[in-house]
Amino acid sequence: MDQDGEAIDFVNAVEPARAFAVHDAQINDRGLSSVNGWLAEETDSGYRYLRPGESL
Repeated sequence: MDQDGEAIDFVNAVEPARAFAVHDAQINDRGLSSVNGWLAEETDSGYRYLRPGESL
């Protein structure tokens, strides 16, 4: 299984109230858009991407 699939399986198993990306510095903006959209669609965790320096 690829790492994105593992991340989705993990978030679905843990069922957090919120989930955020970490360790994404090597992904360009196009890749981030794809991964973030997929995580938001495939999990019920209230997933949200926080850009560097952004907070809730």
